[in-house]
Amino acid sequence: MRKNKRKPAVIDLFCGAGGLSEGFHQAGYEILLGIDNIEIFMETFRKNHKKSISLCEDIKKISSKEIKEMIKGKKVDVVIGGPPCQGFSMAGRRDSKDPRNSLFMEFIKIIKELNPDFFVMENVRGILSMKTSKKKPVIDIIEKEFKKTGYKMKYRVLTSSDYGVPQKRQRVIFIGTNTGKEIDHPKPTHSKKPYRTLGGKKILPWVTVGKVLMNKKEIDKIFYHSQKMIDGFNKRKKKNSAKGYGFGAQFLKMDKPSYTISARYWKDGGDALVKYSDNEIRMLTPLECARIQSFPDTFKFAGSKRVIYTQIGNAVPPLLAKAIAMEIKKYIR
Repeated sequence: MRKNKRKPAVIDLFCGAGGLSEGFHQAGYEILLGIDNIEIFMETFRKNHKKSISLCEDIKKISSKEIKEMIKGKKVDVVIGGPPCQGFSMAGRRDSKDPRNSLFMEFIKIIKELNPDFFVMENVRGILSMKTSKKKPVIDIIEKEFKKTGYKMKYRVLTSSDYGVPQKRQRVIFIGTNTGKEIDHPKPTHSKKPYRTLGGKKILPWVTVGKVLMNKKEIDKIFYHSQKMIDGFNKRKKKNSAKGYGFGAQFLKMDKPSYTISARYWKDGGDALVKYSDNEIRMLTPLECARIQSFPDTFKFAGSKRVIYTQIGNAVPPLLAKAIAMEIKKYIR
C-alpha cells in the first residue's frame, strides 16, 4: 500500500488571526504551530486550525528548544510571520528606529535555530522607505541581518488584487531559502485586463468588490451612517483637498477591487464605504471585510465587532498567502 506523502510543515510567528496560515493550509501545508501574544487573536487561530498547536506568549520568552518540544521534533519546512518592525524598541540609548532593536530579531533568531528550508516574512510597504535615526535605510539593515543567517533572501512588493483578492492591498514579501535554490515570488494570476502569457497560461481579470458584497436588503441599519457623520466626511474632504493631501472618505467602485481595509476600519469605515446615494452611505460589515481580504465565509473570528474588524485589517489576505505557498512548494524536497 502506498504511503501518504508528508505535507510540508509550517510554523507561524506573530500569527494574529491566521491569514498567512490559512493561505498555507489551503495550499496543502500542515500548520504545526501558531504563536501570538494577544489571546483573542489566538482564540481565532484555534477556531480555524483545530489540529495545530497554539501558543499565546511573548515571543521573546520562547526558546527554539521549547518550540521543538511542542512540535515533537517534527521537521519545519517553512517559518512564516509578520514581525511588527514599525514598533521599534525605545530601550536605553539604542536607535529606536533600528530594526535590530525590534521583534524582527526574534524572527531571525528562531530561523537560525530551527533552520527551516524556507521563510516568508511580510510587512507594510512603508518599511522600504523607513530610515533609522542615523538616516540608514531600514531595508539595508534587514538584508544584512538575513545574510548573516546564511539564507538567500529576496523581497518584493506584491499587490493582492493580482492574486485573486478583491482588494488593492500591497505588502512587502520577503522570501528566503538556505537550499541553494533560486526561489522567486509568485507570478500574478489576475490583472486589470485578462491576457495570456507566452506559455499560454490565462491571466484572469481582477476580482471586483461588487462580486463579494452582500445584498443591500441583508444589511442591518447599524452599518449606515447618520447625516451628521456624512456631513463630517464631506467637510473633512474639502478641508484636506484644500491643503493638498488626502481626500477623506473613500467610496468603493463596484467594478474595481476594494481599497485597503485597515485595522482601524471599525472607527468609521472611511477607508472603504458603500455609497448608494448622497444620503445613504454605510460601512462594510465584518463578513464583507473578511471576503474582501479573501477569507472564506467558513472562517470564524472571535471577539467583539471592533476586535474582529481589527483582526481582519491586520491580516495577510489568505489568497495572497496561498500563491506564495504554492510557489515555495515547487522547491520543497
